[in-house]
Amino acid sequence: MTVRRAPVLVVLVAVLAAMAAADVRDIGNDDGSPFGTAASFAMPVSDPVGSLSSTWFCPATGVDGNHAVLVTNHGDQPRSGSLTWVTGDGAPVSERVDVGAHDGVSVDVADGVDGAAASVVVEMDGGGLAVERALRSSGGSGVASCSSAASDRWYLANGATSRDATQLLTLFNPFADDAIVDVSFATDQGRDEPEALRGLPIRARSTTVVNLGDVVRRREVTATEVTTRRGRLVVQRMQRFDGSGGRSGLSLALAAPAPADVWTFPAGVHGDGQGERWHVYNPGERDAVVSLEVVPDNGDFPVPVERTVAARSQLVIDAAEIEAVAAGVGHSSSVRSVNDVAVVVERELTAGPPSSRRGWSSAPGAPLAAPAWLLAGNDLPYPSGDRLYVHNPGAEPVRVSVAVLDGGQTTPLEGLQEVELAAAGRQRVDLTEQVGGAPLPLLVQADGPVVVERDLSPTDDAGISTVLGIPLP
Repeated sequence: MTVRRAPVLVVLVAVLAAMAAADVRDIGNDDGSPFGTAASFAMPVSDPVGSLSSTWFCPATGVDGNHAVLVTNHGDQPRSGSLTWVTGDGAPVSERVDVGAHDGVSVDVADGVDGAAASVVVEMDGGGLAVERALRSSGGSGVASCSSAASDRWYLANGATSRDATQLLTLFNPFADDAIVDVSFATDQGRDEPEALRGLPIRARSTTVVNLGDVVRRREVTATEVTTRRGRLVVQRMQRFDGSGGRSGLSLALAAPAPADVWTFPAGVHGDGQGERWHVYNPGERDAVVSLEVVPDNGDFPVPVERTVAARSQLVIDAAEIEAVAAGVGHSSSVRSVNDVAVVVERELTAGPPSSRRGWSSAPGAPLAAPAWLLAGNDLPYPSGDRLYVHNPGAEPVRVSVAVLDGGQTTPLEGLQEVELAAAGRQRVDLTEQVGGAPLPLLVQADGPVVVERDLSPTDDAGISTVLGIPLP
């Protein structure tokens, strides 16, 4: 597939190298053993294969159902370590986990642990890993990336506390010291800083799940900002709709630890019952001027759409209201700041009649591009489809290869080796038949920076579930 020109966006390859070199602080248990790390980072990133250890954090969902932690190892050596389940009450519960070379495992909730309230710390004896958390519940199913570090700030550009919605915010403190946080919101009706969420204590090694509907008035859009006065956390949103307002399904989203100049989304489409909106949150003190650029698969010339987002506020851009975004045409998209005011961007997808799909999802995009990506997605607790999207955000063509990891082998997929992606090009692949059954871990490699996204939406229930890959250094 070839498009007419490259989009005007910056490939943040240097960010990846900066993250690999970022200062990492170990937080010890009372007995001196490590219990996680905290670092400055843009999105979850795998540690190098040669690392002595790696740690991942998976916040609780707050929802009853079948929970699983998915761990994939693309290295040549097996990995061993522990999964530690951390709830709001009681002592953490640890169990051993082993992952073979070029393989993945799916770990269910430990015996005696309340899966809805349990966050997870995954500590392994090396790098080269990707970790995701998946859920099947009565209200829908979904999957989200876990975090490779903790932060003192977290952002979400979307969410709803409307009558048909349940929005749960998980505040996970995996460290040996208590944290104190402030939570504020930029809504479609202005800012909201509930007194109940100011100076909120989060105990050491604990999980706190806040039902935002109890503290925020009914709002169609709630951009969320979590800042700590002391300590560091990991933050996730669970959003669910009951169908009474036309929306249905469940979505998990790891919050973004920092605003960025550009956010990229490889997947996208609207029309015939499918909706798409971009939510932009500006946490800064200056107005942000942003440009949305949608690159359609049909090769049409992309026309940037510019908007101004006031300081400390949020803005919604609806694809259905923009002539430049053609209905029924698949596309990639990016939102970037053009005046050096960093923002946070989520892409919202909805589906209902007359579409054959039903569901809702929203999650931040990728603030960087990389030549290699790892995706877990193995042994999900729900039946799912499997679509892969690879986008080249650069001004030069790249060649892309896709392989599955299973049974100790990395197997190249036929027809997906050295596939050329034109500048600004996108490749969409339905892997359901090619892989031959349930999704397997994937390794995507290119000779230039790309962005990778996977659609693992349930096939037997309401829900849209997309997850970005994990960049490899």
